[in-house]
Amino acid sequence: MTGLPGVGKTTWLRQFEQAADRFRVVSVSADAFEADFSFALIDKVARAAGERAGVLAGVGEATGLEFSGVVRSLLSVLSRGTSGTRRLLVVIDNAQWIDDKSLRALRFVLGRLAFSGAGVVLSGHEPRTGEIAQEIFAAEPDAWARRQQIELAPLDARALRGYVSRVHGLEISLRLASRIRELSGGLPLYIDAVIAAMEPAPGETRSHWDSGVHLPARPGQAFAQGSADATPAVRHALEIAALLRDGVCAREVEAIAQCLGDTVDVEAAIAAGLLVRSAPGSVRPFHSLFAADIAEGLDAQRRIAILEAASAQVSNPHRALLCRLDAATARGDGLTADLLQRVRAAASAAEASGDPGRAIIYLRRAAMLADPAMRGELIVEACVLAGANFISPIVLDLLPELEALDPDPVRDLALLQTRQITGDVPWALAFVHELLAREPQHPDDTVLRMHITMMAVMVQLTTDDYTPVLGLLDDVRELAHRVQDEAMPLSDARLAVMPDAGQILLRATGLAVTAAARVRDLERVQREVDALSGLIANAEASPALADALTCRGGVYAGIGAVQAATADLEAANALAADGIVGWSLGHARVLLAYCWWLAGRTSEAGSMPEGAAVGALDSIDVSSRPLVFLLRAVLAAQAGDEDAYAENRRIAREVTVTDYDTFGAELELLAQVQHARMHGDAQAVLDALSPEALQGRWLAGRSIFTYRVDALAALGRAEEADRELAELHKHVGLDWSPIYGSMNWLEGRVAEAYDLPERALRAYRAAVRGADDAGAPAPRVRAQALSDAGRMQLSLGDAAGGARTLRQAAEQFLTLGARPAVRRALALIDDTDPAVLSGIESLSTREREIAMLVAQGRTNAQIAQSLYLATPTIAFHMRKVLAKLRLSSRRELSSVLA
Repeated sequence: MTGLPGVGKTTWLRQFEQAADRFRVVSVSADAFEADFSFALIDKVARAAGERAGVLAGVGEATGLEFSGVVRSLLSVLSRGTSGTRRLLVVIDNAQWIDDKSLRALRFVLGRLAFSGAGVVLSGHEPRTGEIAQEIFAAEPDAWARRQQIELAPLDARALRGYVSRVHGLEISLRLASRIRELSGGLPLYIDAVIAAMEPAPGETRSHWDSGVHLPARPGQAFAQGSADATPAVRHALEIAALLRDGVCAREVEAIAQCLGDTVDVEAAIAAGLLVRSAPGSVRPFHSLFAADIAEGLDAQRRIAILEAASAQVSNPHRALLCRLDAATARGDGLTADLLQRVRAAASAAEASGDPGRAIIYLRRAAMLADPAMRGELIVEACVLAGANFISPIVLDLLPELEALDPDPVRDLALLQTRQITGDVPWALAFVHELLAREPQHPDDTVLRMHITMMAVMVQLTTDDYTPVLGLLDDVRELAHRVQDEAMPLSDARLAVMPDAGQILLRATGLAVTAAARVRDLERVQREVDALSGLIANAEASPALADALTCRGGVYAGIGAVQAATADLEAANALAADGIVGWSLGHARVLLAYCWWLAGRTSEAGSMPEGAAVGALDSIDVSSRPLVFLLRAVLAAQAGDEDAYAENRRIAREVTVTDYDTFGAELELLAQVQHARMHGDAQAVLDALSPEALQGRWLAGRSIFTYRVDALAALGRAEEADRELAELHKHVGLDWSPIYGSMNWLEGRVAEAYDLPERALRAYRAAVRGADDAGAPAPRVRAQALSDAGRMQLSLGDAAGGARTLRQAAEQFLTLGARPAVRRALALIDDTDPAVLSGIESLSTREREIAMLVAQGRTNAQIAQSLYLATPTIAFHMRKVLAKLRLSSRRELSSVLA
């Protein structure tokens, strides 16, 4: 196993050793200071294997005879305690420092031991570690059953984000992960150092956009002197590749060198391990930190010369333009008219091809060269472009300069778009009203007013006061129709990237559906849904269409129209998969996963928020951030995973930017309710849904009160449960359909609370059939009804029928991943203690394997032979199994597992 310093090889070895519990592990680390001493490593191996005096006692200057003695001693030491069921595993870290005499002995000894199933793990740096591995393998190639090469690579930004989440318990954006990647080179050792020194934005426990997080200087690393002995030809190749960073064609390296009058030797640099091949025909420095050190060591004239030559020689126009801009920056040039024209053309092409981020890079680089007036214009242009494409977080660092510019209608729009995503709602509300109150002063005033009024809607939504929203949306649509009717060309080209009037109409109508539902204007909801459906049917694929589908799908989900909601949300997510992304992407993902969960598609529901969590902190859809993690908490509670539930609730609190609710409090309450139900705590369900807990909160639908009826019934409060159920009946078919249970199931719960078991059983069976649904009941609803029906059958004396029904319920709960519900259903069948069933889940893979073999009637000796373990090891595992299951004998274990 190989990898760069700091990539985690030693940590990997320790984990590997812990997993190798069936082997006799002998683990050592070679040392650079001992590389010149004969048999230094062999002595370490012997001592690690239990030979206190090592194998060198009495051995003087190594001779052939003494070498034989060392080999015999080492063979004897390593063979102790091994057998056909307990084989040897030798682990050597820092293998590049194995001394020559030790390597010679290892070749012989390991080659012999390999015939009896021994293994060896060599970990270290290339190329020496690979050469040593080859020598050991080549000595007895027929002895080794398998040879595997592993290279631990530095983490990219996405993997780094996951590492920080798992190891440090921090949720960071991909933007911040990219910044940390630049400093650490993706090496865990340096990532840990950066995270330890990272400071939050002043006055905050965390930065909403990670823009204010202060990162330390790049930590010292082991690559700085990597090219100290390089020849001039190798050095020249390194300088060119380091300055161009992400891989450059080897032929282009030679062409750039020829322009400079230099000689390069790319192959020699590759042979030395300083350059590595990336894409076919391309090379790059072996590590980004090494490249940064090389680039930083160049003087200004050398840097400029390489960049100018590269701008003329590289075939990639994007890279050529960046080289030209970097060369101009290094020279201290101003922004020439020709270069500005090239930048604008390249930015337009990038934006048209769906890469606005690249266009913004061009504009920002050009702004660094421009005079103050042109710099301000380019900054505004970059911010307008970012806002139009919902990627404003990447220009947040420009906010101070944007605020310092003189007021201007286009600059003001850019400022509103950029600053409002920081969560400063009072400022945004005041500023948008100020802009709308101004007299027309720009040739594109109607277009600007349309966009600003749309921004007013978005700001008003964040206040959680929906009263003015419908009026603002009417204004937006009136302005959009005026823009369409006037069909006037834009006087300011910077506004051309903004959504057109048709897209504004689509989005505004989608939000009108949401706003009408929020204020419970049912007649207007229907009118707006009809209008939106007409627009959607005739709309082309666009970010606005994705947002409109999400708005309609969200309202459908709130009223319990799950199939219609799923269709809309799957369509919105399909657009996102094609790169057509609106501002509602986070909601589209969470809502779709929620609908899948309702439909019993648990694995799909679980995978969606896992993926959504990666981008949640980078999206401008800030209100969806906590929803991603709250949905994960719901799924964890259903699965009975207490730790995951608590962790996701914690993260949801940490990533919350604004307090306004876009999901009708459903997920937060649902997570609490599912957690309480996981523990069978009906009172905790009532506490979560008490009038005091719900005071002042908006609920998108009435589905959550299903659980209130259930909890009251479980506590025997029949009359209260009956009243709650009667209230739900008033709304069924009017503005709501039950989705967490069926009305028949709830009738059964109330009947049971009144101690009417036959009536309850009839209601549960009707719920299983789906008698009050348009079609078959959802799997979750049917599983719950089956479980309660089986329980009623048992209480009425039908033991066989009840057991059959409960097994059906357990099977359905199992497919849903609802492990606590599985345990409860099975416990009812044979009165098994639920703690025993919980204990089965807590068994390790090895313990479960042994338990099943015991249940088949095998003895410890038979199990040991089949698993290649020692009999005492089997006995040890059996003691742990019985303790976890709270059992006292193998007979009890066999009975439980049956």
